[in-house]
Order: sequence, then C-alpha cells, then structure tokens
Amino acid sequence: MADETPVYANVFEATIGPYDVVFDFGFRTPEQGRRQSPDYERVARIAMSLAHVKTMIPIMAKLVAQYEEQWGEVPSPGFEGFAKE
Repeated sequence: MADETPVYANVFEATIGPYDVVFDFGFRTPEQGRRQSPDYERVARIAMSLAHVKTMIPIMAKLVAQYEEQWGEVPSPGFEGFAKE
C-alpha cells in the first residue's frame, strides 16, 4: 500500500466487548508524561475479532522471547513476572 504512513505509539489502551477488541494506540509527549496526564493523541485505532486477538497473543510472545534471547530482557515496569511461562 503506497499511501501507508508509519506511526509511533507510546500509549496503548484496549477495550473488549463480546465479539471484538478495540485497540487505541497513542502518543504522549514527555511533558504530558511528567505531568502524569491521562491525555494523549490517538494515532491509530484497530478493531479485531476475539479469535484474531487470541491467535496473535502467542505470536507476539514468541517474537518478544526471540528478541530477548538475542538482546536481553526488555523492561516492562509494573509487569514483572506477569504472564511469563
């Protein structure tokens, strides 16, 4: 797709319903972060079926595990030991 515009997100929110999950990706400036502001600019919204999300979870986990095996653990403040198997 020639008209794709890459975006960067440092904020992530998810909302789940009975049939799908909506992911909002956003960007929060360093100033907003220092003020601990809940505000951010949404840069993308993606909706997926629950089946698609469930299929994606182990794929993402495998990618992160492969990265960490090569480069070391990626810090995830507040989630130490969360969902590690």
